[in-house]
Amino acid sequence: MNLIGAFPKLSEEERDWLVSSSETLHFGSGDTVIAEGSVIDSLLLIKSGFLRVTRIYLDEICAEFAGPLGPGEVIGEMSLMDGKGASASLVADGPAEILSVPKDVLLERLTNDIGFAARFYESLFLDVTRKLRSTNQRVMPVPP
Repeated sequence: MNLIGAFPKLSEEERDWLVSSSETLHFGSGDTVIAEGSVIDSLLLIKSGFLRVTRIYLDEICAEFAGPLGPGEVIGEMSLMDGKGASASLVADGPAEILSVPKDVLLERLTNDIGFAARFYESLFLDVTRKLRSTNQRVMPVPP
């Protein structure tokens, strides 16, 4: 599987390693892939399908605030990195397949291969930056 735009700083061999180290999880339309507040213990990438990003406000109002997220997107990365609960729920918009790389497998590679670690974290930083810019555009539109 080609990871499309995910992890642009990794080599093709390193992206292939991520895929070969993963398990494919299957979700149906409407299934919750990540529940708001849950702690993520794997690197998750969308292999196929699309996910909606939702959040509950005032204990009852469900708002969609980003997305849809599609193939090649890294998901759950904030929780994976900081060990805190997910800031939003991700819900499958039709059938979806998610690649799941166990955290211990990923951490072993990051610990033992400093070059991989540098490229991985740089790629992850670029992805989070892109997502933050996109969110900022929705919250405070900037004139063209």
